[in-house]
Amino acid sequence: MTTKKKTIATDDTFVNRPLGKPDETVRGRLLKWNGSDYVAFEPQKSKDTPARTVIKEQKGGTYYRNEGENTNSYSLHLNVDGTESDPAAVLLDKALAILKPYLKDEPRIEVRNFLEDMPGLQVWQRKKKGQLCAFITIETTLPKEQMSGRLFRLCSEINKIIDSNKF
Repeated sequence: MTTKKKTIATDDTFVNRPLGKPDETVRGRLLKWNGSDYVAFEPQKSKDTPARTVIKEQKGGTYYRNEGENTNSYSLHLNVDGTESDPAAVLLDKALAILKPYLKDEPRIEVRNFLEDMPGLQVWQRKKKGQLCAFITIETTLPKEQMSGRLFRLCSEINKIIDSNKF
């Protein structure tokens, strides 16, 4: 088998360089000094321990721990298709799906003044965004008919708030 070679002229010397990919690539820095022909190459040093430990990997996302010499941190990497109509919502859904098993507590609603605060229903207003928000909780241990009835009663409470113009 013959290998093709390319002739490269460097100064007055001709060097035969093989075509194709090299067998080995060394990462590093090439150091040059002004006013001098001296050139030095410093190969990149490899670490003894991996920089990242993957905690959970799922389609479209990875949750991992970054291990440093002084401090450690956690990172979440997510990918969403560019054709999504609401990519931010899809990202949040993927983040919740990956991180839910690792949550110690449920995320809390950080609101001081509720328009309605009763067991199973919290209603508040986001004035800056012009939004009325509701958080509904229904027990899944109930029969389906009772769950549906509870949802209907809570929705009628929200309708009362909308009709009363409290916001």
